Formats: sequence, structure tokens, C-alpha cells
Amino acid sequence: MKAWPTPEAMGQVLSLPAGVTLRAFSEGELDGLPTLLEGWYPAIRVGAESVFLEREFLRRHLSSSSSLWACAICLEDVVVGFQAFEREDASRTLHGRLGVLAPDARAGLLGAMGFPLFEALGAAIGAESLQVFVTLASKGQQLFAERRGYTLAALVPGFDRDAMPDGSVKRVMEALYVKSLLPESELRWPDPEALTAKTRAAFSALFPDRR
Repeated sequence: MKAWPTPEAMGQVLSLPAGVTLRAFSEGELDGLPTLLEGWYPAIRVGAESVFLEREFLRRHLSSSSSLWACAICLEDVVVGFQAFEREDASRTLHGRLGVLAPDARAGLLGAMGFPLFEALGAAIGAESLQVFVTLASKGQQLFAERRGYTLAALVPGFDRDAMPDGSVKRVMEALYVKSLLPESELRWPDPEALTAKTRAAFSALFPDRR
């Protein structure tokens, strides 16, 4: 796949809301980034995305040579959000990792820009598949994915760890949404005869047009 574009270049590709810009984090901002993330999204303390609270992880991965791409989302030059994606070059796949906005910035178009950025970044690097796990704790991200044409591909029990309202931590189910950036002619679907009865039933439920 191609090299990562800069956040500024991606901002030029997207139709961003007025006053919104994308940029890279400076080295001097990395020490304060975990505090911002935790303040915006307290549940980040546990689970797969808690690594973004580790300053050494941020220093190691928030560079142009990393498999991770990240940007600051700014409104009137004030940082109000963070977005990160991860690439797998061998499979030509781009994964959604973490998108967080300050509570005051979540309304309107700013809250819906994660998926357009996902698609534009995937196209820029030559990814063939976009894959993202979405929370089932609320409907918002599910609706954003479905409205953008992503396909619900799986419901995975115990996929990640999440903090409960009572302070306990439990493993939770999440939904995998997928969007192909290839033409239909380049996709191969499984032979029904190769599927067990349970797999065939699940396949028919998730992909009713493929029966």
C-alpha cells in the first residue's frame, strides 16, 4: 500500500465543517494527550484502546513510519478530538482504532466525520477493505456505519473489556462493520456447500442478498 498522507492533506480532501482542521500532534503535545483522551472518554481506562493512555506507546506509534495513523481534530485551532487508524499491508486492510471528541464537539457534522475520514484515508493508501468494531452500548456509531454503506459482518461476544456504571469491568460484545473498496467483480463469496448448517444460517441472516 502507499505511504500515509499527512493529516493536513486529508483535511484538503474532506469537506470539513467550518473552522475545523486536521493536523499531526507535536512531540510536545504527546505528554498531555492521555489526559485529554481520558477526560473526553473515561471508559478508555480499560480495554484495547487503553494503550493510547501510555506515553511510550504514543511516542512509538504517532509517527509517519508507524502502522498507526493519527491526527488532532481542531475547531478554531483548539484541539477537540483525536482519530486513529491502523493498517495491515499484507492484507491491504485499514482498521478503525479510536475516535474521540470532546463532549462539546459531538453535535452536528463534527460527530459524523470519522467514517468519511476512514474512507478517504483508505482510498489514499490503496486499502481494499475497511474494518471497524463498533460499540453496542449505544446506537450512534452503528447508525453512522450503516448510513455510510458499511455491512454488519459479525457480532463478537466478549470482544473487548468495558467499564460498567457500577465501576466493575466486564467483557462486552461488539459489532464488526466492513466496507469493501474493491469492485464486486473482485470479491469471492463462499460456496454454501463449504459451510456448516450454523455458519450457513448466520451467513444468510447477515447477507440475505447472497442466498
